[in-house]
Amino acid sequence: MIELIRFFLDLALLRRKPQDLPDSLFLLLVLLVLNLALSFPLGLGVFDSAADALLAALLELVLSAGLLFAALQLQGRSNRWRQSYSALLGIGLLGTLLTMLYRSLALALGTPVLAATLDLVVFFWLLLAMGHVVRHTFEIPLPFGILIAFAYTMFLLGLIAQWFPELAAQA
Repeated sequence: MIELIRFFLDLALLRRKPQDLPDSLFLLLVLLVLNLALSFPLGLGVFDSAADALLAALLELVLSAGLLFAALQLQGRSNRWRQSYSALLGIGLLGTLLTMLYRSLALALGTPVLAATLDLVVFFWLLLAMGHVVRHTFEIPLPFGILIAFAYTMFLLGLIAQWFPELAAQA
């Protein structure tokens, strides 16, 4: 387990590639469950209801899986899907765990501005890490991978804002 955590940390620091991950359905399922279990509590702080938080978490998981599979299918590389999606899920887990940690610490210290600043830093770091995975998955330059990761993130945020208008009203 420690080796897997180390792998995802190295991946997020651009030292490893998604193709270095085992092509494992079990690993993918574990990562999906962990992502859902950890993103749900973060969603509770954003959405008005537990149902909305769960729906948004599921939407993100299904959308990212489907878009990645479709893009790989179009390029005739669908055999890369499980490793690539597992890599993205692992990076997402690291980001979620880190976010939960520093937000809890910022809350305990009474420094919400620190949490907001770190949110921005983690956001850009995750975009870079996602771009790294996209780069290796599709064999494209890193700037294009980052651009795709950014476009996907903006698309997802726009979709969530459309489906949950009360969230957009809060912003």
